[in-house]
Amino acid sequence: MSNKILMTKEVSPGEYSDLFDFLMKELKIFKRKWLISLKHVETGESQKYFFRYFERQHQAELIRLFNENDFEGILRIPTGEEGSCATQLEGRYVKSGKLVSFQVIEARPHEGGRYVGLTPAKVFLDEEGEKHISAALKLQI
Repeated sequence: MSNKILMTKEVSPGEYSDLFDFLMKELKIFKRKWLISLKHVETGESQKYFFRYFERQHQAELIRLFNENDFEGILRIPTGEEGSCATQLEGRYVKSGKLVSFQVIEARPHEGGRYVGLTPAKVFLDEEGEKHISAALKLQI
């Protein structure tokens, strides 16, 4: 892949393709090993992932900072509790930084429990991923 920053497309007004499906089905960056383990096809590293939860009043600020790639700024937004916050930052990466990806999503239990991508998923590869691995590790905590 020559492009080092990839993003999902808008699938309907204000909704974007899912990060996990983008990595698995479209880019085919991970393959399943056993039942639950996902391995990076080039490095063999296991995929790591996290969700960071935010209360609704922080959603606009979260999306603004995300769109600006200001992941350090996102760290300053107060987090909410898992299970009580619909707005989430999803992160998926490998420890080497050869792949680091993020997306702002929203749980919509009133729509059958589906999750909606509020932003395009951003996938940073190779040297671009290495630039963002420290942010992923900080955001995971």
